[in-house]
Amino acid sequence: MRTAIVTGAAGGIGEATAQDLARWGWRVFGFDLRAGESTLLPSDLAGFGGSVEPIRVDVTDRAAVEAAVAAVLATTGGTLDAVVANAGIRVAGVFEETPFAQIRRLFEVNLGGAMHVTRAALPALRATEGSRVVVVSSVGGLSALPGLAAYCGSKWAVEGWAESLAHELHPLGVGVAIVEPASVRTGLWDRGAVHGDPDGPYAPLVESVEVGDDRAWARALDPASVSATMVAVTEGRRGLRHPVGLTARARFAARGIVPAGVQRRIISRLTHQAPSMASPRNPDGVIIVTGCSSGFGLDITVELARRGRRVAATMRDLARRGPLDAALAEAGVADRVEVLRMDVTDPASIDEAFAQADRWVELAGDVGRIVGLVNNAGVVSVGPFEELPPAEVGRVIETNLLGTLAVTHAALPRMRPHGGRIVCVSSSSGFGGLPTWSAYAASKWGVEGFAESLAFEVGPHGIDVALVEPGAFPTGIWRDDSWHGYPGGPYAALAEAMADADRRAAELGGDPTVVARAVAGCFSGGLVGGRPWTRRPVGRGAWLRWAARGVVPFGIQRRIVARMLG
Repeated sequence: MRTAIVTGAAGGIGEATAQDLARWGWRVFGFDLRAGESTLLPSDLAGFGGSVEPIRVDVTDRAAVEAAVAAVLATTGGTLDAVVANAGIRVAGVFEETPFAQIRRLFEVNLGGAMHVTRAALPALRATEGSRVVVVSSVGGLSALPGLAAYCGSKWAVEGWAESLAHELHPLGVGVAIVEPASVRTGLWDRGAVHGDPDGPYAPLVESVEVGDDRAWARALDPASVSATMVAVTEGRRGLRHPVGLTARARFAARGIVPAGVQRRIISRLTHQAPSMASPRNPDGVIIVTGCSSGFGLDITVELARRGRRVAATMRDLARRGPLDAALAEAGVADRVEVLRMDVTDPASIDEAFAQADRWVELAGDVGRIVGLVNNAGVVSVGPFEELPPAEVGRVIETNLLGTLAVTHAALPRMRPHGGRIVCVSSSSGFGGLPTWSAYAASKWGVEGFAESLAFEVGPHGIDVALVEPGAFPTGIWRDDSWHGYPGGPYAALAEAMADADRRAAELGGDPTVVARAVAGCFSGGLVGGRPWTRRPVGRGAWLRWAARGVVPFGIQRRIVARMLG
C-alpha cells in the first residue's frame, strides 16, 4: 500500500486530499494541530482499501515533526511515497498595522512547516521509487496582491524553495510539484479578520480588502475540486506548477511575461485600489541602508553619499566598520554618513536604531527625517537542502527575508507622512531556483513577493517600492563556510559541481559598484515617469534569468542546468 503524509489534514484542502487519497487506496497520515476533529468515519472509506490516520503535531515545531515522521516510518518499514505540504494560515490587511508577531507566525507555518516535514521525510522519500513532494502554494504565489504583502511573501518563498528542491531531487528519482489554487472555501481565512484601522490612513485599503474577500468567497473553489488536482499530482502527474481555477491560470500565464508595473496597474483597477502618488525625490532627509560593513551595502553607502545624500549606514557589529570608514574617507564624504548598529534579526536593535533616527528629526527637522530605505542586509548559506543545517536555513530566512520585513515595518510609519522610496536588494536567485540554493532562493523569492505586494499599500502615500536584482558578484558574502554538504553523501556530485559553478560565476561577476549605482539611481536618476523601475536586474546572468522567468518552461530550465553542471 502506498503511504503519504498530508499536513493541515483536519480541514479544507488537506482534509479533502487525505480523504481522496485514501479512496484511491493510499494509507494517509494526517498531520494537524486539530488531528481527530475530522468528520470522516471509517465506514466512509469502506471498500476503498485506504485509510486516514490522524496525528497531532505542530508543523512549526521541528523536533515534534521529526518525531512524528519517525513514528510514521516505524509503521511503514522506512518507506514513504509522498509528502503533501499543505498546512497554511493567512494574514490579510495593512502590513504596517499588522502585529509583527503574526507576520512571523505566518512564515513559520507556511514556509517553515513545509521545510520541516520535507526535510524529515527526505531519507525515506529517496528510498522509495517514484516518490513525490507536493507543496501547496496559492494564487498569491503567482503574483502580488493588495493587502496580502506578508502572505504573498510567504507563498513566493515556498515557490522559490520548491523550485530549487526540484533541481536537487530529480536526479534521485523524487518528484516535486507545486499546486497553486485560486480562492478556496476553507477555514484558512476569516472574512472579518482584516488587520487595519478602518478610519486610519489605510482606510481605503482595508475597505477594498474586505470587499475583495467577500467577492472572492462568493466565487471560491470547493476544496474537493482542488483535491482532484492534488491527487493527480501526488499520483505522478508531470510538471512543476499546477494552477487551479481561472484566476490562478490567468496569473500563471502572465507570470514573467506581463511586466510587474503593468500587472500592478491592472490589479489595482480590478480591486479598486486608491491611485498611487509619485513619491517626492526628497533631496533632503536620510536614507537608511542595512548591511553596510562590506559588499553591496558599503558600496551603496559611498555611492549615495557621493550623490549628495545623507545616509544612515547600519551594521550588526560596529567593530567591523573599518572598511566603510576607509572608503568614505577616500571618497571625501564621511561627513554625510552616520554609522549605526542594527541587527535586522533583533527587534530591540531595530527599535534602538529607529529611535536614534527619531532624534534626528527632533534636532534637524525635515533634514533629519527618513526619506529612503535600502534593505540590503543578507547572508548566504548553500548546500543540498537535506544536508543544510537547520540553523543555517533559519539564519538565511531570518536575515534576508524576515529582517527585510521587520525593518520595513519599522520604517513605514516614519516615511508615510511625507513619502519616499524603499529599495530591496534581491538577487537573480529571485528569478528561478537552482540546486543547493533552496534556502537562499526562498528568502529572495519571499522578498520579491512581499515588495511587489507592498507597493499596492504604500503607493497612495507617495512611497515607491523597487527591487534591484544582482547576479553573482565578488563580494564579502562569499565565504568558504557558506557551503555545506557531505562529501560522500547522495548529493555529493551535484553539490561539488554547483559549488564550482558558483565560484566561477562570482569571479566573472565584474565590478560590484554597478549594483550600488543601480540602487542609488532609484533615488535620483534612472527613473521612468517619475518612478523607479519595479525590477532592475544587474549583470548579464541576472538579465538572462529575468528573461527566462515564466517564459522558458521549468523542465527545459532544469535540463539546461543539468547540462551546465555536467
